[in-house]
Amino acid sequence: MKDYEIKRTREKGLGVFAARDFREREHIFHEDLTKLEKHTVAEIDAHHEWDGDHSDYVGHGKYAISQTPASYMNHSCDPNCYVKMRTIAKKDIYAMRDIRKGEELTVDYTATSVDQFAGKGFWVMECNCGSENCRCKVDGDFFKLPESLQKKYYPNLPPSIKKKYRDRFRRLFKGRKRSNL
Repeated sequence: MKDYEIKRTREKGLGVFAARDFREREHIFHEDLTKLEKHTVAEIDAHHEWDGDHSDYVGHGKYAISQTPASYMNHSCDPNCYVKMRTIAKKDIYAMRDIRKGEELTVDYTATSVDQFAGKGFWVMECNCGSENCRCKVDGDFFKLPESLQKKYYPNLPPSIKKKYRDRFRRLFKGRKRSNL
């Protein structure tokens, strides 16, 4: 039996749903985009037959069009899953809290938009997650998140991003010793 299924949501197109209960911090699935063909944004935009909504950043200004379950996960400002990024293109999805069978699996898109960091963002999305904590607009720039969410999501960022923005993260944690700052 699969642990999840992709099916239509009421308002957001396709989504990923739990086919069984998950415990908090339980691994749900792995995504490896390293073997997929890589394209620039311009190349994706030029090919209308490609599904650019399911493209994911894989580094060096390139994106992969993915049909993995992760590419069908919808955004929530109060997600029930988090993405642990081993590298920019290798990710593991975990339950952020206990999840019941039938619940939609969601992530916070801003927490994984590593190509949008520090003012490099080129997308803003109207949010219709309906959560109590809804930010109404989802911006791809991690540093526009409230500090509490930046601190919460920091451990899951890929090492290359932690290194590249080390000074910003040191300021965020105000000199507090962190093993991977």
